[in-house]
Amino acid sequence: MKILYIQDSLGAGGAERSNAELWYYLRKKGVRLKIAVLEHRTSGVEKEILDEGFEVVFLKKGSFWSHVIQIKRIIEDFQPDIVHSVLFKAALRTRFAKLKTKFTNIESLVNCTYDKIRYKDPKVNARLLKVYEFVDRYTAKFGVDHFVAITKEVKSHYEKHLKIKPTKISVIYRGRKKNNFITQKAKLRSRVVKELNLNPNGPIFIHVGRQEFQKAHLDILKAIKIVDRELSDSNAQFLFCGRKGNSTKEIEDFLTTNDLKTTIKFLGHRNDIYELLVAADIFVFPSLFEGLGGSLIEAQAAGLPLICSNIPVFQEVVTKDNAVFHQTNDPTALSTQLTGILNRDLIKMGEKSLENYEKNFRLEGVNQQMLELYHSIPHST
Repeated sequence: MKILYIQDSLGAGGAERSNAELWYYLRKKGVRLKIAVLEHRTSGVEKEILDEGFEVVFLKKGSFWSHVIQIKRIIEDFQPDIVHSVLFKAALRTRFAKLKTKFTNIESLVNCTYDKIRYKDPKVNARLLKVYEFVDRYTAKFGVDHFVAITKEVKSHYEKHLKIKPTKISVIYRGRKKNNFITQKAKLRSRVVKELNLNPNGPIFIHVGRQEFQKAHLDILKAIKIVDRELSDSNAQFLFCGRKGNSTKEIEDFLTTNDLKTTIKFLGHRNDIYELLVAADIFVFPSLFEGLGGSLIEAQAAGLPLICSNIPVFQEVVTKDNAVFHQTNDPTALSTQLTGILNRDLIKMGEKSLENYEKNFRLEGVNQQMLELYHSIPHST
């Protein structure tokens, strides 16, 4: 079997990381892979994938239609059994390529793109988002043979917004590899405490996510401000991991104008997330919308208790035994959970996180489901 992947980049996002882990599995199973990407990224999995010898083609810079023609030529040259397109820019170009050559196109659905809360994002042009939704709905009719949604909530979202038939969408959760550092918690905690000059006796909260509206960094900071004295008295410390984004200026402005006593450290993009998660005590994830929330899976694989927003998709990803929820986009509600969770049995909650990860999100099982789907889809070639 030959599979061509087409995606925006080999960056640091959840979709990119998940695909990278899937590629290793497929290669071991004898699948020949080719990866076409629209642009280079200095952070993420690009260097890893190139170093590992995967066949990668970077499209030449150009117009939308020049990319469509390049994709057409790659498909005709490679003759894949399946084309799998990922993320909006790559997916749209791949759909239009179907007007020019014959192939079977599977497309990943990884987010609730048209969730109403997106219209509260000051960086989002509401009219343009409506246009995107129209174009998305129209081109999906002729450009995609089958969709793969990463949660039931995402499937429901696109059935509603793009009018896709339920039988045309499969649900396969996004998996994550096992955290092999989990047995080294004391060692890693000591290392991180020393590296970041933390208090060894205080609880470490951690958040992983790029600095964008969706991830609600400001909600965490505002919540910290509300209970700053209580958190400071308990020696609580907060680590934020993730590259800069469209909310970076607002984050920096908030920190400049608010003198918080609680220890807060922004670490930027890190290549040791699995180690940092093991070294921490509690994972905080107040996202406003998500397709799944890959970081939540990584946190569960690290055996961490969770604090997260009560968006519907998280009801699929975590359980009432390993997570506490707060009202979405409500710093006051979040502040209550930041202090309240310190009175919970964190060890037991962490054990429940591991159980949930093992049951639903182990990488091997998820990858096997993807390979079975590829074999079940009728091929054009």
